[in-house]
Amino acid sequence: MPDFDLKITGGMLIDGTGKPRHRSDVGIKDGRVVALGDGLGAAHQTFDAQGLVVAPGFVDIHTHYDAQVLWDPELTVSPWHGVTTVVMGNCGFGVAPTRPEHRDLILRTLERVEGMSLSALEEGLGSPWPFQTFPDYMDLLERTALGINVAVMVGHTPVRLWVMGDEATTRAASATEVAQMKTLVRQAMDVGAVGFATSVSKVHVGYAGRPVPSRLADFEEMLELARAVGESGHGLIHYNVGREPLWGAYEQLYAVSGRPVVWTSLLAGSLGPGSHRLQLERAAQQRLKGLPIHAQGACRPIQFEFDFRSPVVFDTWASFESVRLADDEAQRRAVYADPAFRARLKRQVAGRGPDDAWFAGKEAEGDTRRSSFREMVISGTNDASLLERKLVDLAQERQVDPVDLMLDLALASDLQMRWRIALLNFDESEVGEILADDHVVLGLGDGGAHMSQLCDACHPTYLLGHWVRELGALSLEEAVRRLTSHPADVFGLHDRGRVGLGLPADLVVFDPDRVGAGPLERVYDLPAGQDRLISRAIGVEAVFVNGQRLGSQAHAAGKLLRQRSHSVV
Repeated sequence: MPDFDLKITGGMLIDGTGKPRHRSDVGIKDGRVVALGDGLGAAHQTFDAQGLVVAPGFVDIHTHYDAQVLWDPELTVSPWHGVTTVVMGNCGFGVAPTRPEHRDLILRTLERVEGMSLSALEEGLGSPWPFQTFPDYMDLLERTALGINVAVMVGHTPVRLWVMGDEATTRAASATEVAQMKTLVRQAMDVGAVGFATSVSKVHVGYAGRPVPSRLADFEEMLELARAVGESGHGLIHYNVGREPLWGAYEQLYAVSGRPVVWTSLLAGSLGPGSHRLQLERAAQQRLKGLPIHAQGACRPIQFEFDFRSPVVFDTWASFESVRLADDEAQRRAVYADPAFRARLKRQVAGRGPDDAWFAGKEAEGDTRRSSFREMVISGTNDASLLERKLVDLAQERQVDPVDLMLDLALASDLQMRWRIALLNFDESEVGEILADDHVVLGLGDGGAHMSQLCDACHPTYLLGHWVRELGALSLEEAVRRLTSHPADVFGLHDRGRVGLGLPADLVVFDPDRVGAGPLERVYDLPAGQDRLISRAIGVEAVFVNGQRLGSQAHAAGKLLRQRSHSVV
């Protein structure tokens, strides 16, 4: 009788803790690692990892697969890039709890704020939905044949809509309504949510141009919901504040809950060149006080592909109010052609205000960094001569204003022309400084969101290929730690993110000389034939979830990770 179900032999083991790599075989039985070392016994199956690295499966703490998981339980594209555990419900967005009469509100919110296709959501979720409450949703996930492991945060937006309906987007809650929300959050925590997530970010604009519901909450509401997390005895609070850190708020949320706080996000250029340094310093000061407050960052540029049917990158611009209020594309086209609208937009571009500095037409005096506007390119067009051309270069060649050219090209394509722009995190010297702080939690992959606009769920292989092999900014061991045990520990997923005896056999085997993220491709494989951007992994040779190799088993191996009082089951 063989000793193991599976044996991985000949590989260099990086266990996720930051310890130096060493050669070791891995023996797996009943979904767990039961032996490490040389000369292990016989196995039903053997995987030869000679010349490869064997590491814990990566943990992606920032995804929006809450709807996609119901039609794509493999949660592509994350596992292609070595991810074996994801956390959903980020930024306070999700699909549960949702009353039947509020389903359209939820879907239109996701469409607007997370760039999800409404037709894909409607077809993918079907009718009627197979859940209403958060416990219903968790039970449904537990019955779903998941490809990888899933942990869920309860979101402020669906909780607020459940209690307040459409008024959640227009006013503060009453004391009675806050009490009802607190009950819902506590209920979600009691059935295994790993945290409560919310957003006050100004870029989070929902349906009809309204702020998402969580932005209408006063801070006392936030504190009461944080208390619900604390009463559960486990979990954390994810607080999306956008660009401006709210240092005092983080400390107050921790003070009333006793639970860790993760804030989004610490990015290069969020408040201007060099602004990340002060944020790193303030975050370090909070750590010195012993506060479990964690900044979340990213290793990829924050860039979007968009078209002027849904110009998401302009959501916070005052000059775009008439676009946000337009009922259909015909009205949007009329706005784009309006000379008065163009004049307002040009004035805002020239103003370099705090919300639009990324779009500035010229650099600040003495600033040698790139502006996003100067890097804006045409990424999708039927005219091959325009593909990947920079807007500012074309405008200079044609001796026209770049704003006029941008809108004229959009109108000429019936708003179909796509554009790509890096909003933040594109100055690699500054991103490198953020990555050098080993307390910054890596995330912002956004898997399941903005699918036609970006694909950053490939960030694990991008980190290993670009930042480790090409730039040498991190050691391989440290990069693996930042993708595994570090995020797992912050989110209380203590049995994930490591290779150790008795732990679940979530593993990724990759070639360190080749690993990387492939180029973006546009495919049309969402429900209702909708499109998304994908990136295929390079150099990832095998991914194992709870001891089973992805793509080679007759049944899915992922699990719903319910968290209760410091444990995950």
